[in-house]
Amino acid sequence: MKLQKIFTYCMMGVAALGITSCNDDWNEEQYQHYIGFVAPLDTEGNSVGVTTVYVPLTRVNENGDALYGEHGLSHYDLPVQVSGSTVHSNNITVNIVHSDTLDYLNPARFSNRTDIWYKDMSAFAEYPSQITIPGGKDIELLRIKLDFRNLDLSDKYVLPLTVDHPMRNPLKNFATAMLRVLPYTDYSGVYQATNLKYYIIEPNGKDNEEPGAMNTVQTYAVSDDEVFFYAGTINEESQIRKSFKIFAQFIPDEGDSAHGRVVLWGDPASPEMAFEQLSEAHYTILEVEDEVQSYIMRKTVIINGVDYKYSDTKTAPGTAINYHIKGTMTMERKLNTQKPEEDQIEF
Repeated sequence: MKLQKIFTYCMMGVAALGITSCNDDWNEEQYQHYIGFVAPLDTEGNSVGVTTVYVPLTRVNENGDALYGEHGLSHYDLPVQVSGSTVHSNNITVNIVHSDTLDYLNPARFSNRTDIWYKDMSAFAEYPSQITIPGGKDIELLRIKLDFRNLDLSDKYVLPLTVDHPMRNPLKNFATAMLRVLPYTDYSGVYQATNLKYYIIEPNGKDNEEPGAMNTVQTYAVSDDEVFFYAGTINEESQIRKSFKIFAQFIPDEGDSAHGRVVLWGDPASPEMAFEQLSEAHYTILEVEDEVQSYIMRKTVIINGVDYKYSDTKTAPGTAINYHIKGTMTMERKLNTQKPEEDQIEF
């Protein structure tokens, strides 16, 4: 009997709460209207603590011509968001300013490895100092114009921006955007290199009989038809990477952009690398519709006949270690044809 009374009282309490809550509470703001960026931070890989965004090296118009008149000029649209449970009714003008976050992020993340500290990209970017979010809208896009023409991607660049407004989001990951901008082309990205082997060249000039295995090779856009990558197994975390840059130009066959030659050369600033391309490489681009999901297009770039040698005098100063690299590199992009390509590019 007591349990029945308790249950009855509980139900009456719930009903009373229901009656008192039947008003216009949900038409009123439940959360503060805060202003911030939509720029979620990377949580894995080499860019933890910043937001990696991929942008076409050159923005083009509907005719395929450079949108800003020259190749190497592009833009990125950064969303600026008003949060809250209701739509704001008035226009909100937001100041966008430079952030000093790199001064704290670099030492905390990389300690005394200043050679891999993020560099400020502000000199290569242009954006309005103010943006207005119209009443009735939650998001407005901040257009950031980018100049990649003189950007050396052997350094890692970050554009640090922050919101300057009384309603600035109190969460720093929303109030500040740390954009690591990477330009891309059809040829840049991460190539699988399990079929690419490296050999140590013996004093007699012959390759060692036990080649080392490669994993991946990351290429960085230089121009619409050129990329660079690091020789052998050297990567972007290496202290000596800048002395081992190899450039590659993709030269299409006449009337056939899906096939062509790949010409390699070493960085003229590093003659001690003694780079030499031993035979001509060729590329093929394959575009195949996914067998199950027809809106998915698989785009594959295959570089056959990679064959070069170089000398490493940096790892052990006073000693030259000569390498021979030979094999095939392959990069696949799985693209949703219903979405912009830049929203899907990942290295």
